[in-house]
Amino acid sequence: RLTREIFGQSAFDPYRGKEISPGSHVQSDEDLDAFIRDHAESAYHPCGTCKMGRKDDPMSVVDPECRVIGVEGLRVADSSIFPRVTNGNLNAPSIMTGEKAADHILGRTSLAPSNQEPWINPRWQVSDR
Repeated sequence: RLTREIFGQSAFDPYRGKEISPGSHVQSDEDLDAFIRDHAESAYHPCGTCKMGRKDDPMSVVDPECRVIGVEGLRVADSSIFPRVTNGNLNAPSIMTGEKAADHILGRTSLAPSNQEPWINPRWQVSDR
């Protein structure tokens, strides 16, 4: 309703065409609610909707091995368990999360921690461009 009110002002006359969606036939609050329910979708990469935590935390959805708390045999292995949104696209981190969950399912343990210094090409300034 507010959008229609704003764009119905005469200042928008040169720019406004015929309403396409939801259409002039959708007027009542009930009709608008139904249209939103039927057509709303995400245009971004949602994440962080399933908190990972301890079983005694009522806000936790999954445990540290991605198991849904209180539901046997179900795991969540996607970006919904991320604590915060990443700085980039969620595809690669989501794949990594699925791989890590698969390791949990298969009983694979984590690699041992290492303090090994990474190898750096001594000619990196001229060869790694």
